[in-house]
Amino acid sequence: MIRLRVLTASTGACTHISLHPNELTYSTIRSRLAVVLPVNDQIILLGPPYKVPKDSMLRNNDTISALRLGDEEDELIQSGQCSLEPAERTGSKRLFLFSKRALANNAPEPPNCILDPAPGPLPMPTQADMPPPPPSPADVVETPLRNALELYVRQLMLDVAKGRVYADGADLRLAACRKCLSEMVAIAHALRAAVSNLSDHRAGAVRQRTQFNSDFLDAASFYMDLLQKFELRAGEGYVDDTNAFCGENESLGSMPLHPSLVAAARSSGRIMETLLDTVPLDREKAWANKCQIAHERLTASAEDLEAAFGTAVGTSSGWSEEAQEDLAAEDIIKMLVSEGDDVGNRIRSSQSEKNDILASNQSEATRIVSTAVRNESKEVGTESAFSSLEEMAKSSSSILITMESDDNILSQLSQRVADAKSAAMKRMKSRLRQISIAQSEIARVTSTVSVLQHALTQLKTDIGHLEHVVELPSSYQSFLTEIQRRRAYCNAFKSTFDATVEKLNLLRADEVKLREEFLRGPGKHLMPAFYEIFVPTLATSPAVFSPQLPDMLEFQTLPNVGYQSNQYNSSSTESASTLMTSQMKEMETNVDTKDQSALVSADENSGYYDVMMQSMSHGDAAPRRKDDKAERATLRYENAVLRQKLEQAGVKVPPYIDSNSTTIYPDENDSTDQRYKEQDRKISSLEAELERTRKDLEAARVASAQKEDVNIRRKSDQETTQQLSDKISHTSFEVGDIGLFMPTGRGRGGKRIYLAFHSSCPHRYLSPDCIDGSPDFVLGRIVYQEEFVAGALNTTRNPFGLHVGTKFWVLTVEVVKKG
Repeated sequence: MIRLRVLTASTGACTHISLHPNELTYSTIRSRLAVVLPVNDQIILLGPPYKVPKDSMLRNNDTISALRLGDEEDELIQSGQCSLEPAERTGSKRLFLFSKRALANNAPEPPNCILDPAPGPLPMPTQADMPPPPPSPADVVETPLRNALELYVRQLMLDVAKGRVYADGADLRLAACRKCLSEMVAIAHALRAAVSNLSDHRAGAVRQRTQFNSDFLDAASFYMDLLQKFELRAGEGYVDDTNAFCGENESLGSMPLHPSLVAAARSSGRIMETLLDTVPLDREKAWANKCQIAHERLTASAEDLEAAFGTAVGTSSGWSEEAQEDLAAEDIIKMLVSEGDDVGNRIRSSQSEKNDILASNQSEATRIVSTAVRNESKEVGTESAFSSLEEMAKSSSSILITMESDDNILSQLSQRVADAKSAAMKRMKSRLRQISIAQSEIARVTSTVSVLQHALTQLKTDIGHLEHVVELPSSYQSFLTEIQRRRAYCNAFKSTFDATVEKLNLLRADEVKLREEFLRGPGKHLMPAFYEIFVPTLATSPAVFSPQLPDMLEFQTLPNVGYQSNQYNSSSTESASTLMTSQMKEMETNVDTKDQSALVSADENSGYYDVMMQSMSHGDAAPRRKDDKAERATLRYENAVLRQKLEQAGVKVPPYIDSNSTTIYPDENDSTDQRYKEQDRKISSLEAELERTRKDLEAARVASAQKEDVNIRRKSDQETTQQLSDKISHTSFEVGDIGLFMPTGRGRGGKRIYLAFHSSCPHRYLSPDCIDGSPDFVLGRIVYQEEFVAGALNTTRNPFGLHVGTKFWVLTVEVVKKG
């Protein structure tokens, strides 16, 4: 069974519950505490850090050990052997029970604390309360002397009874004071838990507000800049046909569309001459106005949030004042605990000793009376007996006076303790109400921040639509480049296809010629078996390869935008420089190939096995022209791809070479050599242009690689510097040093104990919270170390089994490596 101690925050009362390990859940604890508070009225905090416990946390062995350590600390505080220290320093934990009803504004005032016995004089016995003397034997004769002596004995017996009342009263008063003080300590710990929980809520609200403010300022700056650009883009402008692409601050109305696009729009029944004509302007302006209104509302809400946040969170001066008051209340508790320990123990011991003296006097008086009665007939020692009894009576009376004085001191101490607890309960009610109000305000502010965060996210999405208008010029330029690249691809694909088909046809024509030579030569002497049995296809022509190129509908839908004379540079804030316009004219040659049929006989005299052969009358010029056209088209396509990559990288694209002097116009009347020379010059010029474009792209890649290399070297230098400083410490251990921890056995709970490798620097143990499992070693950087003194063996104050009084250190590390 696991025994848990739950402290009631408002009164400090302690409730013990015992649970089986399988029953150790949050819901079970709440049901067991229903005898103290209804389940719906309960708030349970476990800490530090003080939060509503989860089942996994409650079943953790470290949590159970920390709760036991908290119980031991409270026992030591109650006995005066330990001071009221923060639980964060000792690693102890406690369970607190708060009442929701006590946090309400109309919660009843806590009752005044009344101790038992109550402060004031104790009820003293009288002679009437004393038992009657035992009856005298029949042979004993009652005499005046005997009766006088019995009066002294009965008085001393009464004094002993009073002394016993004072001694027992001291024990009861001291026990009541200690119980009351332990409840005050519990109230102080509960107040710390509530304040810590409030601080966590406050810190979370501050982080959330800071993140929102940062996002809001970034969004506001982006929005104002975007709105300004949108207004410039959406304005009417003068169309300058000589400068198709303008700077960032130019209107879309001043940017003309390509003539082919204008013609396409007219063919569909619409008039579009500038980029502005492609924008649904009224709808975009209405959307911009909507975004403007939303931004103004969000700005006003953000200002209201700042005011509400200041009220909810408060100022640091207010926090410090509350903390000082809490510390002053704890100082009162510490003073009363110290006084109760010193004064209470001293008076209790004194009262017990004095009661023993009274009992001894009473026994001695009984002896003296018995002796005097026996010697009554001899009349010897009667006077000395009376004098001894008189002295004892006076001594007992003086002792009772001092015992009464000590009891008054304890009574006053009890009264102060009771008054202090009454004040502590009232102050606890007031502070819990303040904390409840503050947490409610923080919760409202946090909820408001969440709503505004969602509104800001939606506003960012809405504002993003305006960016389409702002970025339309650069997107339009990329659109033209994309169309050029796609047209180049279609041309390259078709040209390559035509060249390939031409090569296959040439190859087949050569095969037909060779077969014809064989059949007219050696083949005419072969017997019919060779044609009918051995190789039935020996006299047939090769298969005809006639693939059909599917209709390229995409090419038909692409407007012929040519190569633009002005390239828009997205990385510059000014319009790009004007480039020369050139459009390469494609050289297409249609070679009409006429097939001729020849009737070839395997044996001219036999009349058998006549076959129809396909032959072609052609030269080598047509295939060569097809290859050249395909190569030029492929170069154009590669050039278009490289230009598009350069534009995407933000590099200024070089101009196209003027094709006026290099364009090939095929003329069937020119000689083949002259056409080849012109084609070679054209190919050379295209290759030169392609080479320059590749060099520019390579230069851009090299610059990017250099930047990345600089960043990598910088990071490598930092890692090298860090590695140089990561030397294992063994003669001293400070925060920031690297320590090597080796297992030395197992401690409480079966977990392995790890000791730092050292030289004359012992007792440095690794905190169990730093590792999971049981590695063979742990290498870690020290981030925190705390000094302890070993307590009694087999207790949580001596987890490593050291000699009592031995100093040891528990090191918290950032694990670098473990194995």
